[in-house]
Amino acid sequence: MKKLLWFIVSFLAFEVVILVLIDFILLLGELKLAITTDAMLGSVKELFLHPVQAIEGYVASKNPLFFILTVLNLFYSALLQLKRKTKKDGWDIHEKNAYHGSARWAKEKEILDGNFIAKSEKDVRETFLQSLKGRDVE
Repeated sequence: MKKLLWFIVSFLAFEVVILVLIDFILLLGELKLAITTDAMLGSVKELFLHPVQAIEGYVASKNPLFFILTVLNLFYSALLQLKRKTKKDGWDIHEKNAYHGSARWAKEKEILDGNFIAKSEKDVRETFLQSLKGRDVE
């Protein structure tokens, strides 16, 4: 049901864009270089006030651009809904280079990557104390 609702919403939204585009093309063909913003706004106002009459006019005049774009809109809206994931699996984390949503414990190979040598706490303490014995303390 949700997919059908989104199909209808996306179809209608794209159809409004198609109607405005066709309206501008026809207006441009009619007025040519004498087109003004007032003429464009008036045309769009009439389109939004009487959309059913505009669609009936395109169908009655057998406007090929209207039919082609409407059929493409139908297929595109259906394709959008078929390709859309219904359930999100959360953040897709790229394991090797995680930068968002990647809070986790590090793996041993990430810590000991050749730059560090793993030693026990006792070995580190003995090495530290040996290094202090050689210093002159004043």
